[in-house]
Amino acid sequence: MGSADRGRREMNARVTRVTAALQGWIAQRPGEAVLVAGAAVLAFAVAAWPSGHPRPADPRPLVASVYPSVDALAQSLATDTVWRALDLRFPGATRQAADAAWAARQRGADDRDMMAAARQVQHGLVGIALATAPDPLLEQHAELTRRTLAIASEAGPLVCRAALDGTLDLAVLLPAPLVKADATFKVLLASTPARRGKPLSPGAVHRALQPVLLALTPAQVTLLRSAGEVRASGGARCEAMSAFYGAVARLPAERRRLALRAALQR
Repeated sequence: MGSADRGRREMNARVTRVTAALQGWIAQRPGEAVLVAGAAVLAFAVAAWPSGHPRPADPRPLVASVYPSVDALAQSLATDTVWRALDLRFPGATRQAADAAWAARQRGADDRDMMAAARQVQHGLVGIALATAPDPLLEQHAELTRRTLAIASEAGPLVCRAALDGTLDLAVLLPAPLVKADATFKVLLASTPARRGKPLSPGAVHRALQPVLLALTPAQVTLLRSAGEVRASGGARCEAMSAFYGAVARLPAERRRLALRAALQR
């Protein structure tokens, strides 16, 4: 009991000393609100950290895996048609995905979560390819996304969030024809040369997306424009994206293609 009391007194004294130093620092920088907040968090962490040499946490035991090594995982991914196509478009894609999956394994992930990490890499590469995809492929992407989100929404917000993040195994959610259509689309996307021409100017992007955004609620527009910076539930994100692609689908062909190009270019 005495030892515990001494420990609390020692920590309180350290917090007092660090807080006093922090107050002096803040007084000299009244306008730096963000830095002040960050410094406050850091100061408390430093003050509350136990003295001496803390004992490192025991590493989490690795779960059993069908993949004996990261090389075996990369070789397994390379047998998939979509991954082979992406590897031709983005050399090293399968190795990048295998490394991401293996890093997840080191954190205690099982095979299912490892594959989710690999799919997230694929999701990012598809996004890069979409930025310069020709209009017919943009339309295919929009229709596949609209149909996927409709099914994912019915499955619940967690499933829909995984679909938006690219971690969901679509084969367990979508009907087989839609799974095949998605795989075929990704192979075509990876195999099609990038569209030539300059990206749309900011003014052209605004004009192209204005009729779509006017069809959404202000909250949905804010969520879409935040690009993930605003924390939101999977249900809210799914609803906003579904509304966006629904509004795009109602546009005439030329305006629809322009809106998709504006939304997907980087």
